[in-house]
Amino acid sequence: MSGERVGRLSPERLETVLAYHQTLLADRVRNRAFAAALRARVRPGSAVMDLGAGSGVWGVLAARLGARRVVAVEKDPLLARVIERLAWENGVEDVLRVVEGDSRRLDLPRSFDLIVSETVGSAAFDEDIVPILADARRRFLKPGGGLVPEGLALWAAPAPLPEPLGVRPRIVADASFRSLVVHAPSATTPDRFRPLGRPARLLEVDLLTARPPLPLEGLRAGFRVPDGRRVGCIGVWAELRLAPGVRLATRRASSWGVTYFPVDPLPGGPCRFDLELSLLPRPRWRTTCAAGGEVLVRDYSPLFAYGVARAPAPGERGRKGRSRR
Repeated sequence: MSGERVGRLSPERLETVLAYHQTLLADRVRNRAFAAALRARVRPGSAVMDLGAGSGVWGVLAARLGARRVVAVEKDPLLARVIERLAWENGVEDVLRVVEGDSRRLDLPRSFDLIVSETVGSAAFDEDIVPILADARRRFLKPGGGLVPEGLALWAAPAPLPEPLGVRPRIVADASFRSLVVHAPSATTPDRFRPLGRPARLLEVDLLTARPPLPLEGLRAGFRVPDGRRVGCIGVWAELRLAPGVRLATRRASSWGVTYFPVDPLPGGPCRFDLELSLLPRPRWRTTCAAGGEVLVRDYSPLFAYGVARAPAPGERGRKGRSRR
């Protein structure tokens, strides 16, 4: 997951890049799943591309598993040097070649048996994995070649808020802020996410055939919740199909976690809770709660909060046009 943007070369930037990738490399769940997938996919003598290589750990592992040629594509020059050092340390510097740049602007032969890429963001598609892999599949992958991951699904479930919105403790009145922040998606760690009931699949993509643009608007799911008062958000996460029998849910991995979309308080008691979610160009979500013969529909978007924040403050509305005495 090489989500860092390329910037100027500096000690400060190197510090940021290394800290970010240490978070990834410390994720045991992620590492075990990708390693298992590569052990299942890499064949002796195969050619492997590590796309958006980041620290290069998957390209290095592919070389150690017997690949005869590995190309690690990484656009950050700082990380390119990190990959070279890691390859040397593991004795695969003659097998692994680092190519700097955006894969969509590179001219490489269609000669790879396997492409591995971890360009998966916390909201699954926010690092452009579908267009990146669609391009790489068409131009670099041999007919019949494989991808890691080969599929991607988006899941959702209602849950309590990981943290109450607003000021804690309530040292000042903050209802005005809470009315805005409910329109702002956020992220939480796996240990703080407690789904209420069975998750529902919003979308599933076969990366071996998918072509952009993806239908990331109007995604729908329905849930039965025993008590609407417990619902404070909808959590969304990805599940990667890495290889046959090898799956990785980002809600289980410490370097990803869960993206959650807050909601206003719901009525108590059992209810049917429906979600309609659009991710692009900006997130929007609509919730419908049906309980006790009543239906409550609410809409959320960062644009709503933006419109309120740009409006004059309550105390300013009556001051316009008044002259000083």
